[in-house]
Amino acid sequence: MKANEICHVETTAFHNKLGGEDYPFETGRYWLFTSKLCPFAHRTEIMRTLSRLNEHIGLTIAGSVQTAEGWNLEERYEGPDSSSSPVVAAKRLPAIYEIAAPGYTGRASLPVLFDTKTNTIVNNESAEIIRQFDELSMQHYDNPTLYPKNKCKLIDEMIDRLGNDFITPIYRAGFASDQQTYLSYFNQVFAFLDTLDQHLGASGPYIVGEQLTLADVHAYPHLARFDAVYHSLYRLNQKFLCDYPHIADYLGRLGEIPAFADSLDIQATKAGYFLSWNQPTNGYFVPAGPIVNPRSGLTLTSQSVQG
Repeated sequence: MKANEICHVETTAFHNKLGGEDYPFETGRYWLFTSKLCPFAHRTEIMRTLSRLNEHIGLTIAGSVQTAEGWNLEERYEGPDSSSSPVVAAKRLPAIYEIAAPGYTGRASLPVLFDTKTNTIVNNESAEIIRQFDELSMQHYDNPTLYPKNKCKLIDEMIDRLGNDFITPIYRAGFASDQQTYLSYFNQVFAFLDTLDQHLGASGPYIVGEQLTLADVHAYPHLARFDAVYHSLYRLNQKFLCDYPHIADYLGRLGEIPAFADSLDIQATKAGYFLSWNQPTNGYFVPAGPIVNPRSGLTLTSQSVQG
């Protein structure tokens, strides 16, 4: 099992542009499919709200527990922002891919941005979707961009570092099959957290300074899952994030923004990770602890394990 098979693949299949000539922006035409398990899909939920597109692009949040048959759209996540799928014939996510591309043999990953008019997938790459949401937000609502031109390079560098030095090593450690591989990625994760804590202490309230940017949209979903999920499930147990003062302050700050906090459901996320078929666990139960802040994911009491 590859480390990124939980909810995301490195090579995605659909890279069309929402708001372009082929897929002009129209209220009610497009639909977003996500899951509370998946941090990559979580990015798009956050950005859908930040960009004020939540009244124009529908949302179906699949059931959190994934099976070999794929994400369950019929038994969806029950929440105020999760509606029934408009593609009534598709009970599970692979059927959406089959409708969009008959004979499709790739992975049916989340997120999916679907065009209900042409019955095709516009895009299934989270980084591209949130960029497109940001552009539409500027064009249609005159909202400030989260990808300002004078900070594009720095934002891109931070997103790359998050992916290469933190996010990928999380899954590589979790799915490691030998001690050496596990320790290599384990050390990489905590080296990055040390660096990030120092960076946040020196740079300002957000990852690239005073302004909220797309780098924060990339960072929050994985950081918010760390204490409750990755610490135990993937044995990344050297520290909790509350042991990093600047990261803790940063997550608390993001937890005050409704688009971030209201889209986080720690219990549903834990259920997804600990009960899904493709995780390094027997899937029999969900751990009761640790107790975390439901808006930031931070443990409420430090229980550091040094070593």
